[in-house]
Amino acid sequence: MEQELIYKKIAVIGCGASGGLVSLLLAKNPYNNVTAFDVKDAFSTLLPTGGGRCNITYSEDDVRDFVKNYPRGEKFLISVFSKFDQRKTRQLFKDLGIKTYVQGDKRVFPISNSSAKTIQTLQEHLNVSNFNLKKEKVIDLKQNQNVFEIKTEKGIYKFDYVILATGGRGNGCEFAKKLGHKIIETKPSLCALDIKEKNFYKLSGLSFSNVIITTKINNKKIEVDGGLLFAHKFITGPAVFKISALTAYEKFSIQKPLEINIKITEYSIEEIETVIKNNPKKSIKNVFSKFISESYISEILNINKIDGSKQIAQLKKQEKEILLKALFELKLNVIKRIPDSEIVTAGGIDLNEINSKTMESKIVKKLYFIGEILNIDGYTGGFNLQNCWSCAYICSLNFN
Repeated sequence: MEQELIYKKIAVIGCGASGGLVSLLLAKNPYNNVTAFDVKDAFSTLLPTGGGRCNITYSEDDVRDFVKNYPRGEKFLISVFSKFDQRKTRQLFKDLGIKTYVQGDKRVFPISNSSAKTIQTLQEHLNVSNFNLKKEKVIDLKQNQNVFEIKTEKGIYKFDYVILATGGRGNGCEFAKKLGHKIIETKPSLCALDIKEKNFYKLSGLSFSNVIITTKINNKKIEVDGGLLFAHKFITGPAVFKISALTAYEKFSIQKPLEINIKITEYSIEEIETVIKNNPKKSIKNVFSKFISESYISEILNINKIDGSKQIAQLKKQEKEILLKALFELKLNVIKRIPDSEIVTAGGIDLNEINSKTMESKIVKKLYFIGEILNIDGYTGGFNLQNCWSCAYICSLNFN
């Protein structure tokens, strides 16, 4: 038994968030000989997260409420997060020398507010003799009589165990398929969207902190909230990402667009009606700018050829309806996803073939899957990283 532990050779393919953390945890056990394969530095995928501040997780103690933020993988994650949730994640990071804090919107960041510093601290834990990062691209994975053979551009290596953590864009799904696993087709999720109404791109840089977007998918009403940003050639932001995630497997185009309706203002109709009634001599533009950005109102007035300099008392019924719709029910038509803009992917390894208690394959013994390679994807806000941390931790328990 002791001999088996001493020579336990573990390969981790992919050394991003999940692969990096599982490598770090495995290497704490001197009986594990850990080799990670990645062409990039360990944890480098964390650099852009949270706008460069590293949005580690989201502060929500109720697991069942937490998993509602995952369009795919909710049931599987109830089991996973019941064993290792965001509270345990924050404690683990604290133990690793990374203290965190909770922002007003419940997102969790390192006190340093720096992805680069977070990466540096995590990498320091990998400076141990029983861990080796090979910056080689894996081009094939085989299993021969309980031994895994990993082929790279530089050679062939043999291992007792393999952990696939290549993410949704890597070649891990290809390896898994060759080993007999079912793959759910991967699609872009959390991506920017292009709309038919190009005139709104004149508002590039204009953002709204809390809009409500509604749409229909297969005649079922979908409602999400969050931020919205008009960019030069697309719309983006947390609310848009949610819509893109929920419609990841839907097809839309110029000929068959996805209609979305947006409530942009946080005011009520009653509040707006009161201001209109109490300010009859003020200009239309001036009054409506109290409820929304002046540049937005100016564009709405321009599109609909309404004279914004007129007194509000001169506002026609039809014009008023147009302006109110622009605040409470802005109709836009989504025609495509912006190529390569996705933050994560939907799809991956079929969760029915993974043991949620160990992350081991039910098809191939001693083969494990963690992170985004699984058919799991969450909204922005730290949810996708929490999936990575939890899967990595649970996987590491098999090698203690």
